[in-house]
Amino acid sequence: MTDREIRALAGAFATSLSAVQLLERAGVDRREQPSWAPAQTPLAFWAEVNNFLDSGGLPDGRQRILAAAAKHYPANRVFAQARASADTAGWFTAPDDLPMPYTVLALDAVRFSQRGTLVQLAWRRGLREVVEQALERTGIPADAVRLQDRGDGFLGVVAAGIPKARIAADFVRELRIALRAYNRTRNDTGRVRLRVALHHGDVIVDDTGFAGQPTVVAARLVDAPPVRQVLQDIPSEDLALIVSDELYAATVAERLRGLDPGEFRRVDVEVPKFSGTAWVQVQVQVPAAALSAETERAGAVTDDTPSDAPGWDFLISAAEPDESWATWIAWELEAQKYRVHIETWDVLPGSHVVGRLNDAIVHSKRTLVVLSEKYLQAAQVQAEWQAAWQADPNGMRRKLIPVRVAECEPDGLLRGIVHIDLVGLPQEAAATTLVEQLKRSVDGRYRPSDPPRFPGPKG
Repeated sequence: MTDREIRALAGAFATSLSAVQLLERAGVDRREQPSWAPAQTPLAFWAEVNNFLDSGGLPDGRQRILAAAAKHYPANRVFAQARASADTAGWFTAPDDLPMPYTVLALDAVRFSQRGTLVQLAWRRGLREVVEQALERTGIPADAVRLQDRGDGFLGVVAAGIPKARIAADFVRELRIALRAYNRTRNDTGRVRLRVALHHGDVIVDDTGFAGQPTVVAARLVDAPPVRQVLQDIPSEDLALIVSDELYAATVAERLRGLDPGEFRRVDVEVPKFSGTAWVQVQVQVPAAALSAETERAGAVTDDTPSDAPGWDFLISAAEPDESWATWIAWELEAQKYRVHIETWDVLPGSHVVGRLNDAIVHSKRTLVVLSEKYLQAAQVQAEWQAAWQADPNGMRRKLIPVRVAECEPDGLLRGIVHIDLVGLPQEAAATTLVEQLKRSVDGRYRPSDPPRFPGPKG
């Protein structure tokens, strides 16, 4: 079982009685079950159960235990995957060890060999956790994927029953999101950056692993100079993707699952045992030189975001009825050379709304709230401003800036944040107030251009 599955079982079946009953329902005789010591934790017990399964204590034990758990907790996503994988038993079996079609993926962690042993161990645990989380969120059953540890990453095959486009689009997107979340709380030493290669073809899979030319191609592609260059050119990026020409033609070129050929660049690859065409995904980035120039024009940003980081200066968070205010504010800010993310303009047909929102939250320096009574009552926008507040709870970096556009009385956390007030102002005055107040917030300081009037007596 995976670490995620063990933790899920330990959380849901945390007493000896519930654990024993679950194992019995899965077909494990009570007399053969690992004992639950008086001082033992649920996590330690289920780790012992996993050791029992690894030793051959119950054929198909993992699937049977998780399927039994899913019947008890049908809403649990980890257990629910066991039901989804109930019909996958034949995915990795073939008569006479004949090759079968698979999607092949290779993942390599950048500079893994340059890290110390403890950091390498943490990276390996973190990388497996990120991959498992991405598979779970994509809805790919764990039984449909087999991974081989390569030391600095994984080489894996995904069963033919899983559409290739789900791997190239959904899994890669969720992998990028999970990786960003993992890295958000880590410094440069603990940060994991990945090169990912995708290919497909006939592979032989048995109990010892898998082999075939497609696995060799994927392993070579992930080490190719073009995909390495992506991470060198964009230090803030966590993941670089390269796909074989064959997989590109079957997925990206067909625009399946929202895949956009415009995001890929054709490259010629010359590496040992492979020579041919591949495609590197190029995220929409702002060149470092242009970004520095824009930052200089807009004013210094006193936060810890790297100066060459891609993304936006502001994410505009607004309730749907206040869309006209949101677009007016966005227009005024972009006229001042700020980079603005607004759902009305930036979430295009075919985009994954949740994924785009996550990117906007992660890569926006500040969140600007269009504050009104409608906003306070709109549940769907709460995550946007709360994420900014959590990143700067004491307001020292001014990552959350409310702009009041209608009479309202915010309560809770929003009540304690100084807002920009546009209520009742005509257009020109509102634009001037907005720009001047935001510049003060971005600069982190304010000094008047004219000397203040002397408050004492004249003469």
